[in-house]
Amino acid sequence: MIEILLKNNTTISAVSVDEIAAENLDFHVIQFIDYTEKELQWAEQKFGTDFSIMKRYEDIEISSHFLATPGQIAFHISIPYYNEEKILVESPVFFITTASGLFFFSSTEVDAFFNKTYGHKFTQLQEISETRDILKFQVEFIADYYADITESETKKVKALASTILIDKEFSNDVMDLITRYNFNNLLIKESLIETTRVFNLYKKTEVEPQVNIKDTIKSELSDLSVVSDYIQFNFDRLDDLKENVTHKIDLEQNYIFKRLTVVTVCISLPTFIAGVFGMNFEHMPELGSPYGYPLAIVAMVLAAILPFIYFKKKKWL
Repeated sequence: MIEILLKNNTTISAVSVDEIAAENLDFHVIQFIDYTEKELQWAEQKFGTDFSIMKRYEDIEISSHFLATPGQIAFHISIPYYNEEKILVESPVFFITTASGLFFFSSTEVDAFFNKTYGHKFTQLQEISETRDILKFQVEFIADYYADITESETKKVKALASTILIDKEFSNDVMDLITRYNFNNLLIKESLIETTRVFNLYKKTEVEPQVNIKDTIKSELSDLSVVSDYIQFNFDRLDDLKENVTHKIDLEQNYIFKRLTVVTVCISLPTFIAGVFGMNFEHMPELGSPYGYPLAIVAMVLAAILPFIYFKKKKWL
């Protein structure tokens, strides 16, 4: 899928590059959704764009995340988003700015998520008349998005904290929730670090880009720093919640062990008495007494009640 925003503020949608006449294609942005090798080759041939960053983005070298060459600047980030199952995942996106215009690459799921969640914002793109302002809009949107998704996770952590600390109730799967929220924050944190590094490289590059937005980058880096602090706060809160739940589980287990101890003592003493009188030795005067049986019953009952009263006073029950 290909979507093109022309400089006359009209859009073109195409399933294949064969449907696009590239001659005199005066555009602001070309977005490739679920791009193919054929589409990359088409763009390379028509616009002389270098897409090497997209072919090795999983490498650890910095050039696989940011690449500045005369005539173009390309950067890659892994953006976190909620899939159809409302699970936080990540997907790579690419921005390439050239003299011809901007190139943007993403997946269908990412595109669907952002159009559904932020469709009202993207309609503003058609009202922008300068390519520089479009790239500026995209950079500002990325910073705002990190703030939004961090706020979303923060609300979930707060709700969980309210259940555990204020309501003093939690389900059996609360530790799984804490682990999930930790993973989500880790995913956002990693992506944020990657984005911050790419923005810093853009700000420091000596290559004069066709679309210079270094002032915007500098401003958004300050905002991303604040977002990073919130993410760290979520980590700290989740660690506290995990420790609190562990402490409550330990207390509950101790209480159960105490109850089991009381039950064991209350049962073992009457059992001991019954065992003694059940041995039926020849010289046991109690066996010949008419009160032997009632006395044995009374002794077993007292052996069960007295420990219970003792542990009750000790507040084990």
